[in-house]
Amino acid sequence: MRRTLIRFTAGAAALAAVAFAFAAPASAQKADPKFDAWLKESRLGPYQKDEVWDEVVAKAKKEGELAVYSSSSTTLKAGEDFAKMYPEIKIKVYDLGSEKTIEKVVREHQAGVFAADVVYTGGTEAMVFDLLPNNRIVNYVPASLADKIPAAYREPLLTHAIEAYTVMYNAETYPSPPIKNIWELTEPQWKSRFAMKSPIGSLSSLMSLAAIVENSDAMAKAYQEYAGKPLQLSKGVENAGYEFLKRLLANDVVFYDNSSKLANASGTRGQAKPPISFSVMHYMTRNETDKLANAIAYDLKPAGLFTYPTFIAIGGRAPHPNAAKLFVAFMMGSKDITPATKFEQPFRQGKSFELLQGMASFYQIGTFSPRTDMPAPPLSEAWPKAPKLGASAEFVRDNVAKISDFWTAESSR
Repeated sequence: MRRTLIRFTAGAAALAAVAFAFAAPASAQKADPKFDAWLKESRLGPYQKDEVWDEVVAKAKKEGELAVYSSSSTTLKAGEDFAKMYPEIKIKVYDLGSEKTIEKVVREHQAGVFAADVVYTGGTEAMVFDLLPNNRIVNYVPASLADKIPAAYREPLLTHAIEAYTVMYNAETYPSPPIKNIWELTEPQWKSRFAMKSPIGSLSSLMSLAAIVENSDAMAKAYQEYAGKPLQLSKGVENAGYEFLKRLLANDVVFYDNSSKLANASGTRGQAKPPISFSVMHYMTRNETDKLANAIAYDLKPAGLFTYPTFIAIGGRAPHPNAAKLFVAFMMGSKDITPATKFEQPFRQGKSFELLQGMASFYQIGTFSPRTDMPAPPLSEAWPKAPKLGASAEFVRDNVAKISDFWTAESSR
């Protein structure tokens, strides 16, 4: 079988509907006298009680430096904005991608190097079940924001944003979605016309596949609605989620190495038969900047949105813990925001920036704050009611390696 490859690399009410189950606590952090001493001195973890914010700010300015390891290039803009608000603190943001962020933290800690002040990335399995219990990171929720963030997004790690992969189509060519059911992507008419980023090397893409596999009952129901008969699993295939992945790969998926190229592939105007793409939702902003024609299949069965969290945490034994606290609070936005707050573009300037702070560069369709008082970003009207699938932390921990192995094996056939 031929496989088409392009650089195949090895609002508050709405958030309540997102299917992440983080309420269950992660494994307890390992006992370590040096780590505990650092927690006590930094007033983190069990020692965070009675936080006095003016003292945190004063200590942060005295520390004068901050290192942020991040999976998102958007954090570079947030770093620039932080430097404008706190010029006393020299900030360095490392744009590493999801896997390299995790890898850098782990390798440095194994070598006894504690350089990261803030760690910003998705990757539930690694963050919740490796870095956190092994003292490589520590959860920090600014006291002033604790009652504005649901417990599921405060523990075991603070979620900075809920993001989503989505099914995009070209609205110039197709005035309405060309498919109504996700199983249509496995049919001959879409052979070599479905594009995505490989999950091998992309934790967020892999999380989306985990959402499909965990929600296998919904996938089976969607198939029956589409085909008018029960799904017959291939030999050795465990459930409808895996069966969908198998059939999708057999239909010659086209792989791109980044989501920007995916947005161009489906959204470039003037195409007679544009592909459908599976891309990060916030790339819908390229419609305005690059005159693309992408639209989202919000009503796709069983879902057109596949959600995942991006976490923000303080590095274990961080050398500048107060500057790290200040940056985390900055990234979450001002405590003075209310559901009635109105923001005006450009968000990174003026009163909007004073309130949004680090959220200003993220305030766009496809990136949603877990805060219950944060108004939804522009063009997000369809988000609250749109069907969504997500993967629970426990499912990702127990199955992500299996899903990755399945994908690799089927890709090589």
